[in-house]
Amino acid sequence: MYRNQIRGMYIPKQVLKDQFDPFKSPRETYLLCKLQWGKSKKSWKHWVKNYYDDDDYYHAEVYFLKEIFRMKPSCPSYYVNCSITWYLSWSPCGKCCNKILDFLETHWNVNIDIRVARLYFKDSERNRRGLKKLARSEQVNINVMNKQDYKDCVENFIRGGYVAADGFWTVNFQPAITANRWKLWDILEYPYL
Repeated sequence: MYRNQIRGMYIPKQVLKDQFDPFKSPRETYLLCKLQWGKSKKSWKHWVKNYYDDDDYYHAEVYFLKEIFRMKPSCPSYYVNCSITWYLSWSPCGKCCNKILDFLETHWNVNIDIRVARLYFKDSERNRRGLKKLARSEQVNINVMNKQDYKDCVENFIRGGYVAADGFWTVNFQPAITANRWKLWDILEYPYL
């Protein structure tokens, strides 16, 4: 059922622009991933998006954890640390936050650095609680994407790693990044939930 979802390493330039622009509100979630084992400088790269079939709907984060991530069998043991960086077009929903935490309970050697372009239903109590629980995990770092993250996405997930700067990203999208950072900070810092 998930097999048609496998996407590969590179994403079309226009998809990156449309899905990760903090001013837009696309319907789908895209996940761009860099994964490193141990002290290796080499990273494995992949991307996926939400998946729909006749009966079900799968969020990109859950799909990645269930169908893409595999413990590296070539390692002498499963004690090698794994560092994952996710660039997400939307922050995880409350249910996905719980599934990420469940995954990390059984994969103590995995750390996930989550970078989001925008916050998914930020006023939902369930989503806010999920993000707070996720941020409390020692295995998770969660932040809003900054300009360097956008540059990394272009360099790592666009074939050739080059996009002309003029006109590619929304002109002056720093205010949207800053607003999203404040919203995430508000969710993670204030214990009113």
